[in-house]
Amino acid sequence: MIIIYFLYKSMHTIFSNKIVSALIIFLAIVNVVLWSAYSSRGAELQRVQDVIANIEYGRNILAFQKLFVDKVLKSNGEVDYDTRRELEQAVGKTNDDIVISAWNAFLSTKTESEGQMKVKELLSVLAERAYHGK
Repeated sequence: MIIIYFLYKSMHTIFSNKIVSALIIFLAIVNVVLWSAYSSRGAELQRVQDVIANIEYGRNILAFQKLFVDKVLKSNGEVDYDTRRELEQAVGKTNDDIVISAWNAFLSTKTESEGQMKVKELLSVLAERAYHGK
């Protein structure tokens, strides 16, 4: 309040009209208040955008995990080309290097026992990434 009083007194010496001085001080205070509200809304907006991006990331991970379980683990035999392409697109949609490398490790297996081990690793990575997010 003391600052406002001294500001008012100095403005009164510049502008002889008290109404103009009071109006300038009022507009300056309003400007500061509005700027503060604007900056806090900007920070809140950024937090909300980060939460939405994390939700979308988790959805992509879980969509790939569900597709993998439905199309690979529940299949009776080999996976056809269209299903493999669908899986490739789903893993690419995750946009996660760790998930993609676990997927590629699974694809490069030579034996059934190695494939079973890589499936466990892939499912573990998917669960971890879906739970913790980016």
